[in-house]
Amino acid sequence: MKGDGDEVLYIGKAKNLKNRISSYFQKQTTNRSPRIELLIKTIRNVEVIITDTEVEALVLECNLIKKYHPRFNVQLKDDKSYPYVRIHTAHTFPRLEYVRKAKKDGARYFGPFVSAYQIKDVLRWAQKEFKLRDCSDSEFRNRIRPCILYEMKQCSAPCVGLIDNKNYFKNIEQVLKILEGKTKEVVNELKTQMENASENLNFELAAEMRDRIQHLEALNSEQKITQVESTANQDIVQLARQGSKAVVVLLAIREGKTIGVFQYPFEDLDEGLQDEELLFEFLIQYYLPRYEQSPQILPTQVFLPFKVKQTFLLEKALKQVLKFSIPSETNPSDLLKMVKKTAEFHLSELCLKSTQKSLDLLDVQKKLHLKNLPRRLECYDISHFQGEGTVGSRVVFIEGTPEKKLYRHYHIKDVTGVDDFKSLKEVLWRRFKPKHLRPEDLQPERLQEVNVIKRPERLQEVNVIKRDVNVKKHNDNAIPDLIVLDGGKAQLAQAQSIFKELEILGVEYVALAKARTKRAFQDSEIQSSLERIFKPNQRNPIFLKPQTGAYRILTQARDESHRFAITFHRQIRDKKRIQGKK
Repeated sequence: MKGDGDEVLYIGKAKNLKNRISSYFQKQTTNRSPRIELLIKTIRNVEVIITDTEVEALVLECNLIKKYHPRFNVQLKDDKSYPYVRIHTAHTFPRLEYVRKAKKDGARYFGPFVSAYQIKDVLRWAQKEFKLRDCSDSEFRNRIRPCILYEMKQCSAPCVGLIDNKNYFKNIEQVLKILEGKTKEVVNELKTQMENASENLNFELAAEMRDRIQHLEALNSEQKITQVESTANQDIVQLARQGSKAVVVLLAIREGKTIGVFQYPFEDLDEGLQDEELLFEFLIQYYLPRYEQSPQILPTQVFLPFKVKQTFLLEKALKQVLKFSIPSETNPSDLLKMVKKTAEFHLSELCLKSTQKSLDLLDVQKKLHLKNLPRRLECYDISHFQGEGTVGSRVVFIEGTPEKKLYRHYHIKDVTGVDDFKSLKEVLWRRFKPKHLRPEDLQPERLQEVNVIKRPERLQEVNVIKRDVNVKKHNDNAIPDLIVLDGGKAQLAQAQSIFKELEILGVEYVALAKARTKRAFQDSEIQSSLERIFKPNQRNPIFLKPQTGAYRILTQARDESHRFAITFHRQIRDKKRIQGKK
């Protein structure tokens, strides 16, 4: 279902398309949620794709939701990007890699893991203890002598042939067993090797095996939650919900050991959406992409809190790799209760966080005397190094939370040298420009020629910005409630002149100046001022006290825009310098 401008609003599937689609447009005054009412008012077109089977429709629905992110669908926001361990066993001498996404590239993946620090620590230890290579494929191919890790006895130097493929893979196999959770099996193998080395009077090798055993046993003892004498690969899923908010918690068990407890929050849900439908949408969007990327990371069994009718379709789509079921009395009830309590705890945290964000936004509105609650806030910044590689950035906060899909970078094209004001002007013009005007049309000497933007009767034609309560806040070109500029009075004046030229109406904007620090040589303490907000047509700034809601929201947006801009600037600058050297 599509809206204005071909925006994808909703993606669904049905055996009988006629009945499904007509159900939305039947005259009905009860039992219909406000969300569905808004969807019906927004629909302008319906497109249909025919598939051969229900399974194909299920897979297609998941892929299209991932691609278009329609606002009326339940969407799994997997923004945390839990880490994986990757090892490409097809390589002659593979290495362990820390990655944030599993891909369908023929490599083996292990995870996901909750703690990035912990898994990095394990990888460093495994590389050192089993003397695996740590260099990139490019370095590996071009090396002609061993690196310093070989001298430190932390690498077996396969790059120069100091170990053959057969012996190297023996170490790889042991590392794979550790990642699979078969630590006891590896310990037994190492004990056998240690005894054989001791009998052959190779005490140095025996001591090395002993150290490995001690490290593995210490690593194994850190596992808090286990199923005794179990080698099960299971996921336990629980759902906690309150109105339009819900949290799904997933406990992953591999080889009888818990590798992590993962949480997935959902907000702004249709309150008429059944828990069964919500959970099924989660299962589709969680397991299908993982199956397509790397099937071996999936469990063999998934326990659900209640029966979900259509899981048989998902099992078919996953080629029966896993099975969905409801726990029986013989299953570990302690784990089920723990996951349920965890879901309820994270739901309470989500509700509390949402309430706090709302209070923070109200504080912003109150402190800055805004007409509207700043549900959509945009912050802009300029970054360069002595005029080199000038770029601009836009970050967007929706309901007080960063919406990274709406972040944008701007290459500054029409400004040379150090000129933050002209750079800011270019960024704002490109963000809010009428579609059929060119940058040169906004030069002072040509304003008389472009009198179309001065004629009230043609305001609609030049796309002058107006406030519309029905505009989608998550749309890239949606109208912001508040614009924050990183700077002071000068940046504010620049924005004021630009908005005046463009006849931009209904958008409030301010400039946020950083706190000043001053310290004389003889002073015992540093004197610091507060963060200052400058508003149009207001001489004195508004001071923000730390630990207030307005301070938290506005400084976070300012710092995020600065980070986003300077990171991009460094990438551009480094790329130009590398190309210059070549």
